[in-house]
Amino acid sequence: MRIRSILTAFLAATASCSVEERRPAASDTSRPETNATSARPDTASPSTPKATTTNWTVTPDGIGAIRAGMRVDELSRVAGDVRAANASAECSYVHPSAAPHGVMIMLARGQVARVDVDSAGVMSDAGVAVGDSAARVTDAYAGRVTATPHKYVPGGQYLTVRPVPPADSTHRMVFETENGRVTRFRSGRVPEVEWVERCG
Repeated sequence: MRIRSILTAFLAATASCSVEERRPAASDTSRPETNATSARPDTASPSTPKATTTNWTVTPDGIGAIRAGMRVDELSRVAGDVRAANASAECSYVHPSAAPHGVMIMLARGQVARVDVDSAGVMSDAGVAVGDSAARVTDAYAGRVTATPHKYVPGGQYLTVRPVPPADSTHRMVFETENGRVTRFRSGRVPEVEWVERCG
């Protein structure tokens, strides 16, 4: 009987050691629960600034968050530094620091009057950009385009696009063409959007 008790105690101790040897160490980095933390998607810390993007699409009344009628202080809040703006001038141009290359904003007496686009890469709300064909403009804005001869470019045209709401008679987009291609375009309020000489 005593031998059986000793044998039972010996087997129990051996089993305990065996289980202890199979248990992974606390520093074992191959454990699934340790990897679960490192496998989580990276998340930005509260102090990491989030990237912001602006949709610089041109519409009849502006571009991105810039709208005709905005004051200079409103313009700077949505488009960046415009410290060179002359808010008292009858007509002047600024390039907000956040705006894409080739985009200029016309100010008339301290308010946004129109947007001028002179470079490729910025598109209208129908996907038209500098370099596109005149036919692309008339197709994209079918039934809304009026063509008139260009004042300075032989064979060139002004393709003026009316907004969708027929009641809106105060905004336009105007595409200038030469040799059948868009060379620049603008949008904004009447009458400034129709000025050929810009501030001239």
